Amino acid sequence: MIDEQLLTQLEELVNSIDLSVIPYQKGNSIRIKHFVIRKSWHGYLIYDTKENKQVTSYYSKSAAVAHVHCSIHKPNRSIDEIRRLDNTLSKHHIDSMFYKNTIEKTKDELKCDVAEQRLDIALHYTTDAKAKLMQYILG
Repeated sequence: MIDEQLLTQLEELVNSIDLSVIPYQKGNSIRIKHFVIRKSWHGYLIYDTKENKQVTSYYSKSAAVAHVHCSIHKPNRSIDEIRRLDNTLSKHHIDSMFYKNTIEKTKDELKCDVAEQRLDIALHYTTDAKAKLMQYILG
């Protein structure tokens, strides 16, 4: 049987969590507390349902979730770093698509080698920016 003390601790833990801050997906949007994140043709839009207006938009879903997380849990913290990381992620992700295309289409070996090196650099910056955004979400 289940230990009664363990059961009461689990019940206290579940009751102490504010379920409204847990993100969940509903249709084509992600809802976190009173914020809604929707994917559009040019990125992810953040809406505030309390004020019934669009707050901002981001290139990546990670940056949009990080923005909402910081707005809820750390309202005094600046969002500028999240914007900078999203711009970095956007630039290097688009660069990596360009370099992949160059590697596939070129017949010049030197051009292919240079594109492979630049692809590695772009992928490094992309993964680094994503990791830093995840620290905002989880931290």
